[in-house]
Amino acid sequence: MRFAVVVPALLALMGSACGSTAPDRLATWGSDQASLSLADNKATVQVLAPGGCYGAYGSIDHAALSASFTLSGTYTQLIGAYPGSIQYTAEYAGTIVGNVMTLSISVPALQETIGPFHLTAGVTSAWSACLYP
Repeated sequence: MRFAVVVPALLALMGSACGSTAPDRLATWGSDQASLSLADNKATVQVLAPGGCYGAYGSIDHAALSASFTLSGTYTQLIGAYPGSIQYTAEYAGTIVGNVMTLSISVPALQETIGPFHLTAGVTSAWSACLYP
């Protein structure tokens, strides 16, 4: 009888201690349009450009992803002239349902919202930065 009570309690405790299995704590999310990777509580977003390279990327410090989130960060466009990129303040808004994250990037200076992107947990992309002439 004691075994029947202790084992489920122990399994529940182990499940709560293994935070890495929760979708909002996975290190990579991706699609054929964008990717998001987490490391050391920072998120990096890459947005695919024509030609199979990323033409813009974003950075979010203190990225605490939850079922619904809005986080401040930067959005950087790569360009073909000096200084090579332009950085803007941005807001990242998203929701996580199961293993799918819906992510939109609002860039007030451009009066533009990029996305929404539908990213799947565990999908990794290996794009290089676009080399603009």
